[in-house]
Amino acid sequence: MTTPDVTPPSFAPSRDVALQVDGLTVEFATDRGWTRVVDGVSFSVLRGETLAIVGESGSGKSVTSLACMGLLPRRSSRTPSGTAELDGVDLLSLPVRAMEDLRGDRIAMAFQEPMTSLNPAYTVGDQIAEVVRRHRDAARKEGWRRAVEVLDLVGIPRAAERVKSYPHEFSGGMRQRVMIAMAIACEPAVLIADELTTALDVTIQAQVLDVVRQMRDQLGMAVLFITHDLAVVADIADRVLVMYAGQEVETSAVDDLFARPAHPYTEGLLRSMPQSSTATAATATAVGTGRRRLDSIPGQPPVPGSMPAGCRFAPRCPYAVEACVDGVPELLQVRPEHFARCTRALELTLRGTR
Repeated sequence: MTTPDVTPPSFAPSRDVALQVDGLTVEFATDRGWTRVVDGVSFSVLRGETLAIVGESGSGKSVTSLACMGLLPRRSSRTPSGTAELDGVDLLSLPVRAMEDLRGDRIAMAFQEPMTSLNPAYTVGDQIAEVVRRHRDAARKEGWRRAVEVLDLVGIPRAAERVKSYPHEFSGGMRQRVMIAMAIACEPAVLIADELTTALDVTIQAQVLDVVRQMRDQLGMAVLFITHDLAVVADIADRVLVMYAGQEVETSAVDDLFARPAHPYTEGLLRSMPQSSTATAATATAVGTGRRRLDSIPGQPPVPGSMPAGCRFAPRCPYAVEACVDGVPELLQVRPEHFARCTRALELTLRGTR
């Protein structure tokens, strides 16, 4: 496997990096042959840090995380280039058995919908204990004790009693806590949370985010948080990676990204967020309500296998010029630790939310 010729400074390896992804490319088998859905993505996640990957549906963010976990179907997918290193071990090159030994132990994943991830026929205690027994060679009693311990850790009331309950006996928010408890049972170095709060109301969402934050700080985990919700990103993330059409288009510290986005796609995402601040006359609705109009990004993302020439966002970009379609843009450093894949990144002044 190969890695990119140029690695942006923010992706440089260090002893604090838990997960280092360089030049990850993922392809799926289709009727037209192998179709690229993730194209040369690079990022790192530090210990004790949360990196959010954000983008529209189909941008490649979940496929990226599944590739790192070794959960993509082997017959219909492949990673022709790139590496994903955990503690110096390339996860993409591991045989199936070796990856199974790491998955759930050193790297774990909490999925979007717990009712499709938890087995309804077994108690939550049995399912958490199974993870501990598999990776820690523990006896049944020890696995059960650890199940009670982690349920209590994620805030399940009366954990010693609820450990005997089945998934359907928990509310949606409590089931997500069970999923987090299962994922952290072996104290992994990296936790991947894929759309963890999508189906939850805002109150339960805030509680789940608090649990993730507490577990990250308490266990020193690196957290890779996959979401399309920028409000969640603002709450949980330290750094942000924005993806579009299978590519990374912007990466930055969360505060800098929200205050001064450098890619038009990021600006579009931020402008489409509901705002609580008072609208200005320029953004008031035509009927004069004084409320800010909720913007949207025109058009649709390109279909994998049919990418436009040049910048992939150019057909939807209000700032596109001829140069945007004449060449393929590279990641440019616009500020320290802030990169954008935009030909005009150094000349545009885009609006954020802060």
